[in-house]
Amino acid sequence: LLRFQIDGPLDAFPIHGCCGAWACLAVGIFCTDKNVQYAAYPNVNDACARGEQFGVQLIGVLALALWSLVASGAAFFTIKVTVGLRVPGDIEDEGLDKSEHGQSAYDDGKVSNKVVPIVVGGSEPTSTHRGAPGPPPEVNVVPVNGNGVRTGNDAGWLGGSDF
Repeated sequence: LLRFQIDGPLDAFPIHGCCGAWACLAVGIFCTDKNVQYAAYPNVNDACARGEQFGVQLIGVLALALWSLVASGAAFFTIKVTVGLRVPGDIEDEGLDKSEHGQSAYDDGKVSNKVVPIVVGGSEPTSTHRGAPGPPPEVNVVPVNGNGVRTGNDAGWLGGSDF
């Protein structure tokens, strides 16, 4: 992916594509005719010993790869000729957060050293967090009982349970 300059921020192909292909091929590599019979398949044969099962698995992997290539190629081509695959360069440079949401996700690169109090079960901060962008948020004190379970109107959607 790096060589072809393909951005895969979630690593979907290496994780799902390559590992899925390996899992399919591993069935043909490590299968035994005895285990096939143990799985209650009715036909007695020696497909694993002859390597036939590996061939079947390989054809399956190639068929899925071809289907994925054709289907995604058609989808991307349709998107490219209709709305386009990329945003204009000036919007990309500015960042999609500003063009789509009207603000920067990173506070224009400035990080504050203000201390943000963290409240756990009481009215006083129990610890602090440095480096949070922007001004510290208002502290919302949530009443809890002795077991650490929320009480009152802010008990949560599980009737007071707080994971």
